[in-house]
Amino acid sequence: MSSTLNQQNFPITGVGLGPGDAELITVKGLKALQQADVVYYPATSKNEGRTISYSLKILETYHLKAQLKPMLFPMKSQRRVEYYEIAYKAIRTDALQGLKVAVVSEGDLLFYSTFGYLLPMFKEDSIKCELIPGIPAFIHSASIGQLPLVEEQEDMTVIARPDSFSQVEQAIEEHSTVVVMKMSILKDDWAQFLKSCNRSFFYIEKAGTPEQFTTTNAAELENREMPYFSLIIFTSKN
Repeated sequence: MSSTLNQQNFPITGVGLGPGDAELITVKGLKALQQADVVYYPATSKNEGRTISYSLKILETYHLKAQLKPMLFPMKSQRRVEYYEIAYKAIRTDALQGLKVAVVSEGDLLFYSTFGYLLPMFKEDSIKCELIPGIPAFIHSASIGQLPLVEEQEDMTVIARPDSFSQVEQAIEEHSTVVVMKMSILKDDWAQFLKSCNRSFFYIEKAGTPEQFTTTNAAELENREMPYFSLIIFTSKN
């Protein structure tokens, strides 16, 4: 990253798009996108040369005048740092050319988000940013399931990419509410674990999309292939 910068006319605006339903963006976030010259969005590059972007699907519903530019990241996590550097340099270049630049992420900007990796780079180069929060997926999911997450003296923990079912089981024993995100990383049988688990749960995948699926029945998850955008909420309530 360069330590010598031109003048930046506008702060880079980070916008949390929310959990997937295009109508769940904040009013302030949508206004920022409507005023932007260019919007950067995360996209996953596949081996066949295809790209997948849930952010782009959301952005396309707004019919923005801004130029939409992908930030490409590979499926393999080992090289992601290199791709963050590439994305950062492109964003910085546009910002220093006087453009109004927005950078988006699904959910909230600072909760398991692409933007969380870019922010330290902006700070290191004294690039001004304004962040507009979004609704995280687990908050939206709790609303869909009509589940109060925590009340009074209850506590909650969030696990992403759990290493084992033992890790999940320990969290359930220690906390009132447990949210497990990116649960598809465990290829073992979730249905079997849930049947033996003495805890109420709510499973949801692709929340807020036409493909949304929910269940509180472990049997419905037998042999089900869980997508990346799936999560489960364990509560102490029946």
